[in-house]
Order: sequence, then C-alpha cells, then structure tokens
Amino acid sequence: MTIEIQKDSDPIFVKMIGVLDTGAAEQIETEIQEIESLAQKTISIDCSKLEYICSSGLRHFLRIRKAAGEYGHVVTLTGVSNNILEVLKITHFDSIFDIQ
Repeated sequence: MTIEIQKDSDPIFVKMIGVLDTGAAEQIETEIQEIESLAQKTISIDCSKLEYICSSGLRHFLRIRKAAGEYGHVVTLTGVSNNILEVLKITHFDSIFDIQ
C-alpha cells in the first residue's frame, strides 16, 4: 500500500495505491496522521488505484472525514471502482463521503 500526498494544494490531494487490508492499515498509520493534520483544507482522495479496502481501511477513511468535519469540510473520494463503491454502499459510507 502506498499513499501519495500533495500537501501544497487546496484541496489536499491524496492518492491511495494498492490493497488496504489490515496489515497495510497498520503500516500507513503515520501517513493517516499526516492527512488528519492537514484537514484544515478540503481533502480529495483518489481511489482509482485502490484495489481493495477492509474494515481497518474504512476506519482510516472515517478518521480523515472526522478530522475534516471539525473544520467544516467534506472529504471527496474520486475514481472509486465498482468493487470499492459496493463496499462503501454496504457500509453506508456513501452517505458520509462525497463520491465523484
């Protein structure tokens, strides 16, 4: 799992690449904390290269959304594949994220 963060833009662009399973979720803790610290700006997460997401990965998305919400921002998810979208719908995350 790789995360690319463009910090100097507004919105902040985050690109998720690979498989976000339990092991990867633990490995990316530092990057998630960094994204949370940038939540004073709008955050856009590019999911076009995200192949899989588990409940631990969804928890990271929720943390980012919560941090952004404290500043009155929404988190936009772009490039969401049908498989990831299905997970978001089943978990009702499609109602708390702006999915484009």
